[in-house]
Amino acid sequence: MASQTQHPHLPLPDYFSKFAGIYVRQTGHTTLNILADVIAENVQTSASPIGPDSVVHDTAAGPGIGAAALVASLPKDRLPKEMLVSDNAAIMISAARESLAASPLPRVDCKEIDSQDLSSVPDNYFTHSIDNFSIFTFVRPVDVIRETYRTLRPGGLAVVTCWRRFAPMYIVHAAQKRIRPDLPLMPTPSPQFYEEDVLQKVVEEGGFAKGNITVVDKVRVVSDDENVAGLTMLMTGPMMAKAREGYTEEEQARWAESVSQSVKEEVKQFGGIRFEAYILLATK
Repeated sequence: MASQTQHPHLPLPDYFSKFAGIYVRQTGHTTLNILADVIAENVQTSASPIGPDSVVHDTAAGPGIGAAALVASLPKDRLPKEMLVSDNAAIMISAARESLAASPLPRVDCKEIDSQDLSSVPDNYFTHSIDNFSIFTFVRPVDVIRETYRTLRPGGLAVVTCWRRFAPMYIVHAAQKRIRPDLPLMPTPSPQFYEEDVLQKVVEEGGFAKGNITVVDKVRVVSDDENVAGLTMLMTGPMMAKAREGYTEEEQARWAESVSQSVKEEVKQFGGIRFEAYILLATK
């Protein structure tokens, strides 16, 4: 997820070393649950469902969220025979290896690989490729899609998930305005990707034909106390440190309460913390 070629508005790579082990909790399980829904409701009802003969790539995988979503959404007899879990952060791959060690997946290979350069993978290798909420983190997103296309077999299916509304940014911006409305808001990495036509153009430029791309919308509202607490931890922690640049010590001390108040306003408006995503399913 993080690398020397990562988007400049993401935290420094050493942050991800601390983030790997608590990723699922601090994302409120959203990236896992949304993908599990996509697999069950969209991939498995498509012309290219995942099954025991499938070979799947979970690219830019973080701590193996794509693999975990497969286990969560598929019966054991439908799990793929082979799976590559790759990320360019070694600590994420270590976390994936640890979390998937006891999984029912028949064969999982966890490797440190940059999704922008899959030269170690032959052409036409995978039946499915999953890029889960990471396309906007790359400096060269078209290269990611181009490599996805190259390594997919003809008829293979790519699943690319992207945020339309990443709720923590809205909440953090509200918290910033409460304390220092005179300072710039924390920048969002690649905000153009929040518009679905931008991602579709990237996917087309990467090699997929427009007629072979389907767009699906997903909404998930996080309302349970445990996941709200995890998301609050994300927003008050190092991931959102840029939001507090230029703050005095006194203002820094008010940050947690300001985030908490903004969370309450979000919950009052939506009944929880509202995430909106769109998913591109593209066939080679």
